[in-house]
Amino acid sequence: MGLCTDDATTYLKRLGYNVVRHPREGVNPLDLVGRQNGETRYLGSLDQLIKRPPETALPPVKTDEVAGDVQGQASSKLNFAIGVNLLQSVLSALGGNAGINVGYKGAKTVQFVFDNVLTDSVRPLDLGDYLKAGEVDDANLILQQYVLGNGRLFVVTRTVKTNKFTVKAESSSGTEAALDVPAIQKIVSGNVKVTAAAEKSGTVSYEGDKKLVFGFECFEVGVAGGTLSLMSSKSGAVALSAGSSTTVKPTIVDENGLLDFDE
Repeated sequence: MGLCTDDATTYLKRLGYNVVRHPREGVNPLDLVGRQNGETRYLGSLDQLIKRPPETALPPVKTDEVAGDVQGQASSKLNFAIGVNLLQSVLSALGGNAGINVGYKGAKTVQFVFDNVLTDSVRPLDLGDYLKAGEVDDANLILQQYVLGNGRLFVVTRTVKTNKFTVKAESSSGTEAALDVPAIQKIVSGNVKVTAAAEKSGTVSYEGDKKLVFGFECFEVGVAGGTLSLMSSKSGAVALSAGSSTTVKPTIVDENGLLDFDE
């Protein structure tokens, strides 16, 4: 299945979000995501795309608001292999150890329940005003590739993040799987706290100090009448594959005009 249609990238679709394939820090509103030739890439920030007077500020971003629409909600059920792969990515980003398969014997599917969810967002109307008043940098290689060329460009308007991921596991019969919680706790260790209601529980929570972005909303950027415009984008339409680095972002282009932010 393709990047935009497999379960690994659409499990948040029901909640109205696109997926960050490898949840991580450093994904923010006003970031640009490009899709071309079946690949999705982090490209840079909005202020690198258009020409604006120096005194013009970017639209304000509201941070760390409670995401009431996601708080306590569950993702779709994922095949065990896909779900555990995602969980291992989360554990690595939180500072714990992966390789938890041994504790999940007997599990057929897993489902993520999101707790402690916060959101950072920019108002689309403010974003539209910012673009409308700006001058398109038609010499920008990213604009040429993703807006005027054979590609699509998206701007992130909202992110959801959490430091706690709760995972529910079910067996092939559809009942709660009996996970080996002590074994999971021993393997994960590191900076991640592992909790469950019992030693043989089907629901386990993983909590760390870092707030990882796991989903986002975005608008597609286009050109109408020579100016940049915004178009709504369906949830699940684009999945950001972010690398493991949490401190360094690439410049907007390399010598070839593109930067791949995949692992």
